[in-house]
Amino acid sequence: MHFDTLSDGRSVDRLTIQRGDLSASFLTLGATLQEVRLAGVPYNLTLGYDRAEDYLGPRKYYGAIVGPVGNRLKGARARVGGIEHMLTPNEGRNTLHSAEASSHAKIWTVEDHQPDSVTMSVTLPDGEAGFPGNQRLMVHFVIRPDNVLRMEITATTDEDAMLNVVNHSYWNLTGAPTFEGHQLQVNAQAYLPTDEEKLPTGIEEVEGTAYDFRRLRDLVPAQPPLDHNFCLSRIRLDLRDVLILKGGDLTMTVATDMPGIQVYDARHGGYHGLAIEPQFWPNAPHEPNFPRIQVKKGEIWTQETEWRFSR
Repeated sequence: MHFDTLSDGRSVDRLTIQRGDLSASFLTLGATLQEVRLAGVPYNLTLGYDRAEDYLGPRKYYGAIVGPVGNRLKGARARVGGIEHMLTPNEGRNTLHSAEASSHAKIWTVEDHQPDSVTMSVTLPDGEAGFPGNQRLMVHFVIRPDNVLRMEITATTDEDAMLNVVNHSYWNLTGAPTFEGHQLQVNAQAYLPTDEEKLPTGIEEVEGTAYDFRRLRDLVPAQPPLDHNFCLSRIRLDLRDVLILKGGDLTMTVATDMPGIQVYDARHGGYHGLAIEPQFWPNAPHEPNFPRIQVKKGEIWTQETEWRFSR
């Protein structure tokens, strides 16, 4: 179904899936999760917009699939297979969310659309923004029983490359102007403190810090500031519950097989939602102790994530 037309003439479609009390809508622009609705709740649970052009402005990552590499890469460069690749800097001297190569700004192809599922794909050309390899990303969303939205990402490359494909949805479970009043729990023993460029400076235990969310606790804007990766594991594990967000009488449990999860407080948007991004750890090519994001030619990269809603 046609949704909108971008100023450059590209057409954007909107696709909705539903099962039981849960429905979700997606845009072909960025394979964006635009809307999540639960029966009896009179508002959208994720932050989305009614105009396609809004997704290319200051809030351009909202709900989108970001690839080939989500998060930050120091110095806009990375070494893959012994070759140093110079990337496009778009956040000071660093690269954030793959710069102009990112899949969030591309029109994805609808491969399949069923009442309760949708599959989309996009091809990222070799050398765009300096990233190596022709890469094909595919995302499959399906609604499962008991109000579960499941996402499966697969990605392949025809050269040695880097992959850290990320869903960048923002969540607000109360419909209030900010996320104040929500509670958060993250099952992580450690997190990555950051410098003034928001790059990790090492690995630190959460115990005794403001970033200890191992038990459900109140979220207060800027206390602490949140734009950090929580370290769930050193390797990809089986799908397991890693995060709980509670707002009012609604609870969202996030399960993933990823080794990390970035939590961002949307401070530039007035703390109106919380970005929750299962992923590999940021700046991994420059950090020998971080899980690797380098992928060999022909290797298949995958991610499984589920959002489980209850009240």
